[in-house]
Amino acid sequence: MTLMKQLEYRPVGARLRAPRFVLAYRPMADWVYMARCAVKQVSRVWGGSGAVILPVPGETEQATTHSGLLPSLRNYDPDHVAGLVPTLADAACVDPTVRDRMVAQYATPDESSDTTWNRLSSLSLQMPRWEGLAGQLDRWCSPFKGVRQNKQCFEAHDVRPLGQEHDSRGSLAIVSVPLADRMFTLDLSRVDPAIALMVETRLGSADAAARPDENIMELPVEDEDLPALIHLAITGKPRATGWDLGSRFRTVAEGDSPQELTADEFMVATPFAHTGRWTTRLSSYPPGPAVCVVGETAEDHALAMLCDRQYGHGAWIPTRMLADDGPYRGVIKNALHTLQTLHDDDDLPVLVTSVSEPHNVLEAVADDLNGSFAGMTMQVDDGSSVPLGIRKAKAVSPSAVAEHDAMSLLADPVSYQLRQSAPTGQEAGGVSILAPLQLPEAEAATHIGPELHWYVDVWLPRHTLPARTALSSSCLTQETGGLPDAVVRAGRQSVTFISANMGFATPDARYARPLLHFPSADKVFEELARARGATVERSDAGRRAAIAAEMWGSPEALAADLTGPVRTVLNSFLPPKNKRDGDYGVGYAVRGDGYVALEDIKTTLDIDIFEARDLADRLLEVNVVRRGLLLNCARCHFEAFYRIEMVGSTFDCEACGHTSGVTRGRWYAKDAEPHWYYAIDQVVRNLLRSNGDVPLLAAHQLRQKASSVLWSPELEITDSDDSIEIDLCLVADGRIIVGEAKSNNTLRGKKYGTQESAARLVRAAQVLSADEIVLATSQNAWARDTRAAVLKAVEDCWRSGPQPAVTEILRVGEQA
Repeated sequence: MTLMKQLEYRPVGARLRAPRFVLAYRPMADWVYMARCAVKQVSRVWGGSGAVILPVPGETEQATTHSGLLPSLRNYDPDHVAGLVPTLADAACVDPTVRDRMVAQYATPDESSDTTWNRLSSLSLQMPRWEGLAGQLDRWCSPFKGVRQNKQCFEAHDVRPLGQEHDSRGSLAIVSVPLADRMFTLDLSRVDPAIALMVETRLGSADAAARPDENIMELPVEDEDLPALIHLAITGKPRATGWDLGSRFRTVAEGDSPQELTADEFMVATPFAHTGRWTTRLSSYPPGPAVCVVGETAEDHALAMLCDRQYGHGAWIPTRMLADDGPYRGVIKNALHTLQTLHDDDDLPVLVTSVSEPHNVLEAVADDLNGSFAGMTMQVDDGSSVPLGIRKAKAVSPSAVAEHDAMSLLADPVSYQLRQSAPTGQEAGGVSILAPLQLPEAEAATHIGPELHWYVDVWLPRHTLPARTALSSSCLTQETGGLPDAVVRAGRQSVTFISANMGFATPDARYARPLLHFPSADKVFEELARARGATVERSDAGRRAAIAAEMWGSPEALAADLTGPVRTVLNSFLPPKNKRDGDYGVGYAVRGDGYVALEDIKTTLDIDIFEARDLADRLLEVNVVRRGLLLNCARCHFEAFYRIEMVGSTFDCEACGHTSGVTRGRWYAKDAEPHWYYAIDQVVRNLLRSNGDVPLLAAHQLRQKASSVLWSPELEITDSDDSIEIDLCLVADGRIIVGEAKSNNTLRGKKYGTQESAARLVRAAQVLSADEIVLATSQNAWARDTRAAVLKAVEDCWRSGPQPAVTEILRVGEQA
């Protein structure tokens, strides 16, 4: 058992919530119909109002989803991915000949065709294969990967089947409506299917015939209701007028007495409202933008749903409905104008985007929306007029939408923010929580049943891990010697585990109580490399940096002393290259190594002698410098530095071993007594001589922009082809950053030119699935072709996953 280096109580945050999940589906010949089927299925699952559906076009197992959806899907950070299992009825809706063919093949002699079809129509088709999608998700997201503790990739069999016959009460629990309660749906059978999908994406849908034991009331929809329903689909809020809900309700309500139904009563009893019961919507701050997605494709609809579930406001608008002669153009514009007024931050625009439409179409939509308010003003308290405070609409790409880092989720209404002080142990940068967190039962479990799985997010301030499938469950828990009781994944901003005990569960031990572990940066990079068949170890430069950081106590303390006055003192231990021996003004050189007296520190910094004494003592305490004497041998006259503990009344020569007395002649001739000198630690000396401070200071600059930074000294990555050294390796707020840090301004080296060095850097970044490649230099600028070479290498060599940003840091360590 590993002994912990440090034991302390630290604040730990936790949250109970419903699952975030994706339902993938094959669009087949009628994507709108299949999307409605997918919405219907997520409308049965607890947390389904926060779920998204994902089209995967193509019938082969290698089919993938559109790359334009992946950045937003990554931000959504799903716990699970399910696959829609279509039925024969679905196949018949897409291809009407299916019914006749199946009835002819499977009818019995005493059955009518309708009876045969009723028997066959609900049968599930074969579960599609998802190898291509699984590969995409493995590179872009970090969902749960089954129960195998050491698993480091998401595979096709990790996609869960979800269909009419699947009634899991576990990870994706089905929510039933008690007979004493009721659910409202809409009869959209006579409505344009695209409008029906818009409405169902907002409200959910349910098939009353398939759920006979539930109290589901289907309200009729008339043509005059459609403007109000379109407004509701876009804004998420019903209009005060234009939809006579009471009349529609009385049409289907039982009993003779008049009955009313308000919009509020309707909204809390929709299918999606039922899936969100016993939760509260929790949104990050600042909130995300409102997004309007324009287009006619399944991918446009999926992007809108992703934005809505992530930011709180996202709407899909089929392009044809914005045509000048479209019957609902005015309704849609008014609804979008409502989105322009929903947010208090006028500087946050309404984003107009699309997967399928060109940018000029989006700009035309944005200009049209903004034109409605051009020149409008409002009067303020002092009587003056100011421009109307309406958010502008702005045309952007799907990738630009994903740059907004907000998040919305369905959390437990009571336990959405739990804070505890937990005992933790620290070893080599990793932090272990030494006792199970004290967590309540989710409120939903008392209603849905004890078999319900909910999800527990746990975060450790200043220790945010990257969301990668390569971080296995075993990497995120402590080894206890018994059967693990939890599966854990690294998600955005937290680690997450499923509430159910996955080990030996009993009625008294139904829930997981894992001992969580937050690995160090070294361990994170080791796991990332291992998932790609590579290894990592510290380079020589990395070992020097690690030793120096340990001496100072932290990389932050080291970086602080590598700048400012202390750096000036450290530099004084390095003689000029042309001065191997003798006095060089701020120190004394012996065979190229510098030694500094207290008076030299005083002179170098122009400070009081006692201030110099305090600084020297501080550096002595952490063994950065050592006190001793410069003495020469009485026999061979070899001059060297001897630490204080090596000198008594005599000393032994480092060169010939002769024992000499500490008497006059063994030190500087003009001094009556031997003079104290200070020698710098050899590792620190070598670090400074090799410009090892540049990566340390570059990492320190990156650290200033993040609330959580996990730092690993310089690493050497080795795979079957080669070994590559990288200077910068850190995880900043969950983002993996790698890079080069140079004292010169070029990547060109003795063995490799600029292009080849850039390609090697990008290859290392690919192994570690980097989010950002940083080029840091202590010069004023990089050579002209440097950044272009790295960008070209990314374009040419990046094989999978999100491409990293390429950024520069200039004048590193300028204060030094």
